[in-house]
Amino acid sequence: MINKLSIIYRAFGSAKLAIFLFFALAVTSIMGTVVPQGLSPEKYQSLYSPGLYSLLDYFDIFDMFHSWWFTVLLGLLAVNLIVCTVTQFRRIYSVYLVPRGGVDDDTVFRSSQFKKSFRSDKGTSEIEEQSKKLLKSLIGRPVFVRRGGSSYLFAEKGKYSRLGVVFVHLSVLFILGGSLIAAIWGFDGRMTIVEGETSNRVFLSGERRAVMLNFDIRCNDFTVDFYERGVPKEYRSDLSILEKGKEVLSAPVRVNHPLRYRGFKFYQTTYGVAQKSSFLVKVRNNRTGEETPMKMGMMEKVPLPGAEAQLAIGEFSLDYQGHGPAVLGVLFEEGKPHRMFWIFHEGAGDASAAGDFTFTLKDFKRYYYTGLRVTKNPGMPLVWDGFLLVMVGFILHLFFAHERIWVRISGLKEGCEISIAAGSSKRKEVLEKKLHELSVLSHSS
Repeated sequence: MINKLSIIYRAFGSAKLAIFLFFALAVTSIMGTVVPQGLSPEKYQSLYSPGLYSLLDYFDIFDMFHSWWFTVLLGLLAVNLIVCTVTQFRRIYSVYLVPRGGVDDDTVFRSSQFKKSFRSDKGTSEIEEQSKKLLKSLIGRPVFVRRGGSSYLFAEKGKYSRLGVVFVHLSVLFILGGSLIAAIWGFDGRMTIVEGETSNRVFLSGERRAVMLNFDIRCNDFTVDFYERGVPKEYRSDLSILEKGKEVLSAPVRVNHPLRYRGFKFYQTTYGVAQKSSFLVKVRNNRTGEETPMKMGMMEKVPLPGAEAQLAIGEFSLDYQGHGPAVLGVLFEEGKPHRMFWIFHEGAGDASAAGDFTFTLKDFKRYYYTGLRVTKNPGMPLVWDGFLLVMVGFILHLFFAHERIWVRISGLKEGCEISIAAGSSKRKEVLEKKLHELSVLSHSS
């Protein structure tokens, strides 16, 4: 059983598995950029053939980054990184942080990166004191022990810089963990709210289903400003958050200025004239001179009196080309192509004529709807923590070095023998200079 667990542990810690997973995630991420994400099913059906649409839909390619198989790939990569991180930390801990060999370990004087020995005719005590002062000035306060006829000194600094790679591994784990949490419990959707109305229904991007928020959003007001040429300049929604019918937050939402509440973000994305808007249009029959007021809504076909024709309103403008309020009328006549024309407010322009009729906008009550993008990413705090950890890891790895120096002083009949060993994780030329200074100052000619 233990052997099987060991095999599984080594398999998940394999560098080959990590390379394969990174390659698979890279290829699938490219696929996620080639295939548009988050569109409506109707839009995808218009883009792809029925067979290709069914295949892509089966593998959740249209919402790939939330698909089960992409989540599995991220999970496998997370397990691989956990095993690699644990293995790396155990090695660093046992070799560098809490080494098994003591200060009086003679093997370091044979196996270290830098080593040298020389003799001095000075006494052992004098060399010990001199070595302590030099080590303290070069690296730090040394540890001193005696064993047998020899004295041992050891000093080090920057040992925690060895953990830089561990922090980088942990940062990737945090980022992956945040991505997994977002894929499982987060969402990205759309909601529309008419002025004065309340809703808690969010339609998920690329899907027909909706999720219900456990609080309500009310659109108190919607305003839009236009440039002189009629292009929207800025539009904003005044929203309120309702908890059990009580208002707990009220704030405006503009483009690039979202509302944040309980981990949700509400972005202003679009707007339009709501169907509940009402318009009073005066219709004059040019042949009979009869005038008829008609109350109409948006996108609603209304029969014209005394004719086989219908009128609908397709668009509303508060100030069309500087002529004041106007609606875009669409005239449907049997056997003829439909005609589109602007109907201006009474007194703001000439009446609009189409066929046997003349149209004038008498009055209107306009309601806008606001289109909001709603996102929830509960894994984002982990992602930010991951970025902080990677910064810590890079700082430790790039700007600090683990330097160690061992000194052994063995008494002789005349003078003593001094052995020096040292090692550094990087910047070895700096350590060589320190060793040279140590050997020169300790040596007596």
